[in-house]
Amino acid sequence: MRVCFFGGYNPKYIRNVIIKKGLIKNGVEVVECHTKSKFKFWLRYPILFFQHLKFFLIKYDFIFVPAFRHKDVPLAKLLGLLTNKPVVFDPLVSRYETKVVDQKKVAPYSMQARHNFRIDKLSFKLADIVLADTFAHADYYAREFGIKRNKFSRVPVGVPDELFSLFKTRGKEENKKGNNFLVQFYGSFLPLQGIEHIVQAARIVETKDRAIRFELIGSGQTFPMIKKLAEELGLKNIVLRDWVPFNELPEVVSRAHICLGIFGNTEKALRVVPNKVFQCLSLEKPVITGRTPAILEFFVDGENIFLCEGADADSLAKAIMLLKDNEELRKKIAKNGYKLIQENFTSELIGRQVKEILTKTLV
Repeated sequence: MRVCFFGGYNPKYIRNVIIKKGLIKNGVEVVECHTKSKFKFWLRYPILFFQHLKFFLIKYDFIFVPAFRHKDVPLAKLLGLLTNKPVVFDPLVSRYETKVVDQKKVAPYSMQARHNFRIDKLSFKLADIVLADTFAHADYYAREFGIKRNKFSRVPVGVPDELFSLFKTRGKEENKKGNNFLVQFYGSFLPLQGIEHIVQAARIVETKDRAIRFELIGSGQTFPMIKKLAEELGLKNIVLRDWVPFNELPEVVSRAHICLGIFGNTEKALRVVPNKVFQCLSLEKPVITGRTPAILEFFVDGENIFLCEGADADSLAKAIMLLKDNEELRKKIAKNGYKLIQENFTSELIGRQVKEILTKTLV
């Protein structure tokens, strides 16, 4: 089997890396027809079209449009019709939901909102197979954009296990020395993360256990609000830290006693399982995150993850203090979470799932 990765995608984006490497590990040949995402469509389309001419000689079985490349699906579909090859699209998100509903950067019912809605709908309609990271996401796409549910197949986010390797980070836990207990969050500061609830939980924890410290790593839309909130509350147990290089993240995470997932109450927050949940568990770290339908698709509370109520600082604070005081439970969740990742969510296993979905189409 040969798959052509197509469009102005980011080859270093973790979802794309996991699927590409996973396919290769499962014996699938991956070829690429790629240009820079910053090019507008009137430049990107001709570049991709002429690049693709070589594939009339180098045959492939599928055109694969990676994450966020909704706007490249129409050209992929045209080329698919010319070559009689099916188009597989891995959107990862809805442009409309992200920009309008979740981040609120675009006003509802505006021209731009309607434009993003149409882009979503057209890309889902034109693709022959659409991947979704959760059933909750697939259900939303089908319902919101009027697409048949059987067009969607679930492929979890998974983890880049070559980088997030437990064996590479063992012995690098120097920050665990001393009395401090580190609770760590990393990620983009976006509404779905609910970072304000982490800050409020830190306020509650500070009054009960001064040994617990919080480290929030990242930047983004809500960062100014989060920084202001922490300053207004006068918190001494929180450190805000800018992004660290991705290849340094495993070592940084290895210092934590507890890792945090997402706690927002937006609709999108209910439908996603973020990268960091898989990544932290792959380093055998206990993870606390909000209880959502998406999380419950893969994890069991108290067994391989620890859940609190979303958008509830008090619930999060109680979860943190409970795990801090119960080392046996922490170790159990960390160990079971690591085992779950190794048995279901490595790049090889994610690639196997994608290959199985494609194989069914060829039959």
